[in-house]
Amino acid sequence: MSDLVLVLIVATVTYASRVVFLLNPRSVPEGWVGRFLELFPLTLFFAIATAGMAAPEGSIELTPALAAAGGGVAGAVLFKRSLWGVLAVGAVAYYVVRALAG
Repeated sequence: MSDLVLVLIVATVTYASRVVFLLNPRSVPEGWVGRFLELFPLTLFFAIATAGMAAPEGSIELTPALAAAGGGVAGAVLFKRSLWGVLAVGAVAYYVVRALAG
């Protein structure tokens, strides 16, 4: 399967899922399902974003980019998903690890 076909399939599934929810809006589920749907996008993005940063050379190492990603998630949790909290904590984590790494 070529990369173009894969991208088109993923784009179609993503677009179709959004159209379905726009055409048939529902209220947010309660309980653990609602909590899962609230947190899932953040955890999925974190998993995708950090996979390449955690082991760029094949071995796990703490890089400034990985520290920034972790700091961004910590900022989101500490400051209730505030954009400024995410940026500030992520930037501080990045520069601290960068300074320590030399």
